[in-house]
Amino acid sequence: MNPRHVAAVGSLLAMCACSGGEASETTRQTPSALMGTWIDDPALPLVYNASGASDARALALTKAALAGLGFSGPEAPNHDDRVFVGKRYLAWIDQTGFYGKMNGLWVLDGAAGDALDFVVKDPDGRPVNVFIPGEDGEGHFAGGYKGAEHVEFPNRVPEANDDPACAQQDWCNQYGLNEAPPFTNTRIPWWSACNAGAPSFAAKFEPVVLQSLPDGGLKLVYEGPLVKEADGDSVKDGDACHADYLFPDKVRRRVYLRVGYELHPDSNDVDRTMQIVNPTGNPSFAGDMSLIGGFVMTAWPNANYLKRINRFWRPELRETTINWAGEGIRLPGGAWTDLHARPVPTSDVVVGWIDQPFTLGVTNDYAAGRTATVSHVGPSDNQDVGGCLCAVHGAIEMGGGLIHAGISLPIAGGQSTIEARRRLTVPNALRRGDVRGRTYDVVNGLAHGIGRADPDGWYATTANDARGHMIYGPYATDWGGGAAQAVVQLKVDNNSADDGVVVTLEFNDFTTNTVFASRPIRRREFRAPHSFQRFTLQGNLDGRAGHKLEVRVYWHDISYVKVGSVAVHTSDF
Repeated sequence: MNPRHVAAVGSLLAMCACSGGEASETTRQTPSALMGTWIDDPALPLVYNASGASDARALALTKAALAGLGFSGPEAPNHDDRVFVGKRYLAWIDQTGFYGKMNGLWVLDGAAGDALDFVVKDPDGRPVNVFIPGEDGEGHFAGGYKGAEHVEFPNRVPEANDDPACAQQDWCNQYGLNEAPPFTNTRIPWWSACNAGAPSFAAKFEPVVLQSLPDGGLKLVYEGPLVKEADGDSVKDGDACHADYLFPDKVRRRVYLRVGYELHPDSNDVDRTMQIVNPTGNPSFAGDMSLIGGFVMTAWPNANYLKRINRFWRPELRETTINWAGEGIRLPGGAWTDLHARPVPTSDVVVGWIDQPFTLGVTNDYAAGRTATVSHVGPSDNQDVGGCLCAVHGAIEMGGGLIHAGISLPIAGGQSTIEARRRLTVPNALRRGDVRGRTYDVVNGLAHGIGRADPDGWYATTANDARGHMIYGPYATDWGGGAAQAVVQLKVDNNSADDGVVVTLEFNDFTTNTVFASRPIRRREFRAPHSFQRFTLQGNLDGRAGHKLEVRVYWHDISYVKVGSVAVHTSDF
């Protein structure tokens, strides 16, 4: 490997003089007007090294982080994306299919020089993303989100086929940026109605501004049209999807959303910036609510075993109250409230307008890489801070609303709003809790119901076997009472014949005869035939310390399946 190094000093590089930030086919740019070192390796995104570590170490960390996501194909991190490496975090800025969205964030330990390393890793060494894309190493985006952030701007102007009463409700249609991943969550048909017409993962979006910060950090800003992204009519037929913003006079006009990041070489803070631009010639742009959304942290209710930040809640300054399935729960200011033993609600649990920083964590302390604090720190309009256990969309979000109607809006034609700023703080200094890995021999270390051995695993065929458990065990009593993740390598001989369930992964408590977690694996979840692929199952071990616990693979007799390996990763909390 002989990466090309570009050392640079300066302040500002405007990379696109035009408005709109449309997908660009221009030559990849290696900026020369910035502090720090850029590393241009053809096998990786363009890496900005502000860490103090060598370029070789920055590249090694980048490779490990991106490979650990498990993505393959056009949605994977590639040469047209960007990576920032500081002392306290590494960030992947996805420019292909996205308007420069941070789809990966890894906490680093701040060690000097080439001792720099990740804070949160699986026992096999795989770095764990703070955000939801690829968080389990399976290489997929969440079904209810466009990557690692949710952004919606409600519009109450009825379209021709909308119920006119929507003008007096929360929204008629939702607007945002048109980005690549399709929505596959069946609980949000108004969003999936606009899947058609999304850009491909090959569409490249360059920043309109690239700027060095006084501390040697980096600011990137992207710009795209604010367009219809969710269809609120009764039939969800996707009419006018990706069309320009509909003004109250029923005329569509182009309005822009500018989104960016400020990244720092020696800070735990990541700042997300947002700004609305109303072009000259447009009438006043007022909006109806705000830019609603935030960082998408982990799946809900099945959070990653290392990222169960739903457990402890902390409003940093003042008391607030939340509604948990109809019950009001008091959250004292400046204290941790333990909510992990409460029943999982089927509706969203939302915190909003608390006008203070808000923290979620896996334990009652600022655990390194396993706690996050969100705050709004723009020039004004910072009160709508909060979070969501979003049962409908299927993830834990940390954010709130920015650029509110009646506060930062309206703006006249030719004007822009304030540059709003959402800050995510991810501590890296306090280590808490053991993480352990156990690997089990699928042939000799686990029991079998059906199937037979091969040199590389245990398999079952439709010609020779009836449905049943291919493997089960080991009746371990040392997994503890925190959380567990089963990591199972599987392969099939055909990944396209149908989309039936080929196996079901299970966690079973033999002591209580209880299946406490399960996950069906469908044929088309396999990206290729005859190739082992990583699948995971999350399990909550609360109250099960000392019980005889097992992981099981139940085979449904519709496809050849081979189990290559089984590992169980556990965490104290």
